[in-house]
Amino acid sequence: MSKITLLKKSTDTTDYVSDITKAFTALSKKNRLYHITLDGIPTKKVENLNFQLTNKFFNKINKVHRNPYDHLNYLFVLEYGGIISKNKVYSSKINNLGIHAHCLVDTSLSKAQLEFYINTVFERIPDYKIQNISNSTTKDGLLNYLLKQHKTRVMTEESYNYKIWI
Repeated sequence: MSKITLLKKSTDTTDYVSDITKAFTALSKKNRLYHITLDGIPTKKVENLNFQLTNKFFNKINKVHRNPYDHLNYLFVLEYGGIISKNKVYSSKINNLGIHAHCLVDTSLSKAQLEFYINTVFERIPDYKIQNISNSTTKDGLLNYLLKQHKTRVMTEESYNYKIWI
């Protein structure tokens, strides 16, 4: 029997593409995978949204469902909307960049349980979409989509996070 280890975000890398790809590859092999898009979480800074997702959302779920029957593995990538997302010219005069999150979640929890946490842990309920992509044939395209902002040079170490048991 092989030892189960925790794959955590690298803290000493600036190669975000390789780090996210490593996490995505580990998650894409899992049996029950959801793609959650969260929008409308009130924040102006990537760091704040990273904190909210890591500590208020995923850590809350882990704390409540800490038993041998439930599991939660995740990767999230924060994305600026609009002009930056489309890799077009950016003006510093734009006030609302529309930060939102794409989360890949491997879990034993149901879609309804995930919706419950989305609706209760944030100060304002965000707009969200949950898709079961377990059997999707377009997972590789999703990785390219998650990495697209690397080209705009706005991706930082605060732009993503993951914890995956492998």
